[in-house]
Amino acid sequence: MNASSTCCGGAPATSCDTHVAELPRYYPRQLITPDDLTLEQNYFRDRLRRHNRLLHGWGVVCGTLVCPVTTTDSTGAVSVSPWQVQVQTGYILGPYGDEIVLDCQRTVDLRTRGVSGVTGDPCIDVPDPWCSQVTVQRNPGPLYIAVKYKQSMTRPVRVQPIGCGCDDASCECSRWHDGYEIGVLTCCPTEGAVAPPPGDLITGDVPGCPECPPQPWVVLASVQVEGDGTITLIDNCACRRMVASAGRFWWSCTQGTTTLTGPSLQQVTAGETTDVNITGTNLDPGATYTFGNGVSVTVATAASGSQTSIDLKVTPDKNAALGSRALVVVNQDCSTVTRTDVITVAAPQQKLAPALSPAAPARTSAAAKSPVKKDPRAKPASPPTEP
Repeated sequence: MNASSTCCGGAPATSCDTHVAELPRYYPRQLITPDDLTLEQNYFRDRLRRHNRLLHGWGVVCGTLVCPVTTTDSTGAVSVSPWQVQVQTGYILGPYGDEIVLDCQRTVDLRTRGVSGVTGDPCIDVPDPWCSQVTVQRNPGPLYIAVKYKQSMTRPVRVQPIGCGCDDASCECSRWHDGYEIGVLTCCPTEGAVAPPPGDLITGDVPGCPECPPQPWVVLASVQVEGDGTITLIDNCACRRMVASAGRFWWSCTQGTTTLTGPSLQQVTAGETTDVNITGTNLDPGATYTFGNGVSVTVATAASGSQTSIDLKVTPDKNAALGSRALVVVNQDCSTVTRTDVITVAAPQQKLAPALSPAAPARTSAAAKSPVKKDPRAKPASPPTEP
């Protein structure tokens, strides 16, 4: 006789022995029945349960601490309430792969068999006005607060009448609602189980598939209670089974280790190509270098590996804006490095007109040197007339 039949009681809410391996195929003009839609739901639910149980295991993922219930009287004195504990919110994977979400803090009386809840309902403990709580005799000793998955039907609707309408008043629940049941056990259902060392999870022979657990409970804590209800010890680690989760693990990546050390401000002329040597650490051979609009940049030498110097050929346009420019380096990992005042764009130098040579003596034309021939037919000039 196992522990679940002696102290845990209750049939499993679900079983991991079911394997739904088919789902409906829909086609035009098909008559769809409730069985078809239910089969599709069961197919995906069974896959999710199998995935959770075989890949992630079962147990507490986070939260669900069991704490004492305290009260404060008029004088400000704080006391621990007898017979009562409070289960905090958390997330659990059940033994059969079901997700159990405790989204409300629930108070449990150790004299009862526990409480039930529905995920998503208001966080209010409303007593049943028709029935009083049923208590059981508790002997001094350890009790175990445990939780299991529970599914309930909700949202009743009126069923459409068929035929004579004799069943006009009948209703059907239109929803399944995920919930849970918090129980008070008298023993640990996994007593004697030893967690494997972490190294065994990634080494060794080919592992066999884990067996289907014989009970649906996940224990949260062990509570030591006296005969008068005084709680003397709450151990949240006794009999609690934890599930390894990657939800809390993360790291900060490193990027952009390039630094620029040179050059200092260097003048380049608009319209001309100038060699500029860039120095620094961890310079990316495949990086892109830019000085902004109007300045074209090409890498003069092929780079390989992480180096400390790269030669650039910088050519500002003739109409590029004058003044200092910052160098922006865009690495292959999309990280950027900026160094201000690396070059200054200067206007092109004005070309001066050629200077004139010293004045040379005037050259006499051949016509000026040759004597003037007189026309024999010309009359001699008259002497000037005396007044």
